[in-house]
Amino acid sequence: MRNLFRSLLPLAPLLFSLPAMAALPTNAEVEAILEKNLIANQRAKGVAVALVDANGIRVVTAGVARDGQPLKADNLFEIGSVTKTFTGLLLAIADEKGEAKLDDPVEKFLPNGLKLRDTAGDPIRMVDIATQRSGLPRLAPNMLPKDPKNPYADYGEADLLDFVKNFRPTRARNAEYEYSNIGFGLLGYALVRAAKVESFEALLSDRILKPLVMANTTSDPKRFADRLAQPHDSNLRPTPAWDLPLAHAGAGAMRATAGDMGRYAEAVAGLKEGALSKAISLAVTTREAGPGRINPIGLAWMSIPFGGRTFMNHDGGTFGSSSSIMVDRATKEGVFIVANTSVRVTDIALHLMDRRHNIAPREFPKQVEVKSETLARYAGVYQLTPEMSITIRVAGNKITAQATRQGEFEIFPESETRFFAKAAPIAITFGEIKDGKAGSFVIEQNGVKRSANRVP
Repeated sequence: MRNLFRSLLPLAPLLFSLPAMAALPTNAEVEAILEKNLIANQRAKGVAVALVDANGIRVVTAGVARDGQPLKADNLFEIGSVTKTFTGLLLAIADEKGEAKLDDPVEKFLPNGLKLRDTAGDPIRMVDIATQRSGLPRLAPNMLPKDPKNPYADYGEADLLDFVKNFRPTRARNAEYEYSNIGFGLLGYALVRAAKVESFEALLSDRILKPLVMANTTSDPKRFADRLAQPHDSNLRPTPAWDLPLAHAGAGAMRATAGDMGRYAEAVAGLKEGALSKAISLAVTTREAGPGRINPIGLAWMSIPFGGRTFMNHDGGTFGSSSSIMVDRATKEGVFIVANTSVRVTDIALHLMDRRHNIAPREFPKQVEVKSETLARYAGVYQLTPEMSITIRVAGNKITAQATRQGEFEIFPESETRFFAKAAPIAITFGEIKDGKAGSFVIEQNGVKRSANRVP
């Protein structure tokens, strides 16, 4: 139950600058990528992609929707936690209207005088939830589903308010990042009350779906049910679609076609100016540290630096679907990918945005054991370029690397001197030992080799 919605993991950027791909891939190229990486190797039953740029929206599909029927452009998919970006946008719209400001306490919109405070007694704010820094847990402790395969279906408003009433904070608000599904459920609930509308669906439809002409998108599981692509678990077995009432609607209730999500990506990329442009800009503006040092977060949207570019991203996943949306507002391009199977698709989204990212299955070298006293010789700071150094840290038998302003990642011994990373295609080979310490190393990434000397 700890992985009911998958969130973005910190992604390591390229350490070296390489020429960017000039354009999004062609439809034929996308079809080949999907077939090779998801369909032919039986990682997914069906997958759809929307690609957006100055030339418009293109939709590419592969595989089957249900009962062996080919997937079509009008099939809907569960988009899981990508819903959170819509909830973040709804907060930005409410802020623009003066209806619910980012800094407003959540308790301002709760019934019966309920309070929601942190360890210091300060009110938890709307923006604290939207940036995943509220201190609320990932899942509510009073969540005890009758049907484990449809875990949110019987968690209602009374359960949500009971959670708030009995919440015991463990830290100050905005102290650190912690991904929270119950938090975004509560945010959606508060926004519905602030707008004085009857449902999350009504709020979503009026303020986002209609302005963006997303006529095939919904948070109501009864709408378009006949067009929903059958969800499948990671073993390709059919599994029920999820029902998320108001208590969790803002966290992951939405279903959409790839084409509709293309319209959404188009708006977020800034390809078309409209009534939502100001709110979108507010929603994607990064505010706080996210899941990694290199992944700051806005109103749900998380940032991925990659080879001199910055992508705004959010992933989604249920027990039977996976999705990822990625947008570059500088180049005005975007990609949305969704599968009716529980399988990670973020790497493919990143590859479609920039083909410098390699999605070929990696085969790792065989690991060997290296004594901790040997590893200790490698700890230190190494200068790669005038602007970039790499810090090697050793703790017992664990060794990590961290480049300037980038995330730390573990490296694994292939020999006593050569190490490889699993987080990215990087290898490091240490040089001659002088006075008990390595004086340099050679780092390899995507065929490029660079030397780095130890900083005294």
